[in-house]
Amino acid sequence: MSAAFAVTLPHGLVRDGSRRTAVLLRPPTGADEAFLLERRGRSRAELVTELLARCILGVDGGEPGVDEVRALTVGDREALLLHLRAAAHGERISCTVDCGACGERMDLDMSVADALVPAYAEAPAVHETRVGEWTVRFRLPTGADQEEAARCADPVAGGALLVERCVVEVRRRGRRVAGVPEAVAEALPVALAELDPQAETLVVLRCPECDAPLEALLDAATVLLAELAGSSERLTLEVHSLALHYHWSERDILDLALPRRRRYLELLAESEGTLA
Repeated sequence: MSAAFAVTLPHGLVRDGSRRTAVLLRPPTGADEAFLLERRGRSRAELVTELLARCILGVDGGEPGVDEVRALTVGDREALLLHLRAAAHGERISCTVDCGACGERMDLDMSVADALVPAYAEAPAVHETRVGEWTVRFRLPTGADQEEAARCADPVAGGALLVERCVVEVRRRGRRVAGVPEAVAEALPVALAELDPQAETLVVLRCPECDAPLEALLDAATVLLAELAGSSERLTLEVHSLALHYHWSERDILDLALPRRRRYLELLAESEGTLA
């Protein structure tokens, strides 16, 4: 079993007035890679839920179920994915960004620590804001909301559904109104982003070619899932190579932490080069 490590959620689960933010995680293993590869075709939100449910060992001492993982805010899930990414592939994240003005491709390199935000000072279950003549009570989006939104064939409709699910009630002149007014639906995403800043990591850049400013969205789910579920053939070949040389079982190999598996593969490659 890979060594577990503790992290703190920026928002946390709020249950019976108590805020739970301490999470015990284990690093992803080859078994998680194989699990995700078998579930290709499911929505990204569902895959994130399943991966987190496998890697979270405890929340404030209690063992969480899938429902609790779905109840985590989008920002909490993003933070956990960033921690898992660091455990699996290191602190540095490298990718490319295309300039929208001139098309120049730029290399982006940042650390996981830079993408993580501090714990929020407050984490109420329900927030309230004013939008014109409406008083809106709402909560932050969760993994369950993302899963429901992902079931919509139209991304725009999915985004609207997510916002609608977060609205607890809307009042106009003290009286509750049915549905979500258009002005509220348009304004609420801004409030959600401000209250859950970990949900989206925006990197501000300037193009070295044309000097145009641009923003790049770093999505931890996209990065980590692509790395963990990239190629079933690659995983099979790596397991075969280690089994052939060390005579370990498939289960033992898949249970290795990813950095440790990579190190064994590096040693084999170095050994073969020396013998050649």
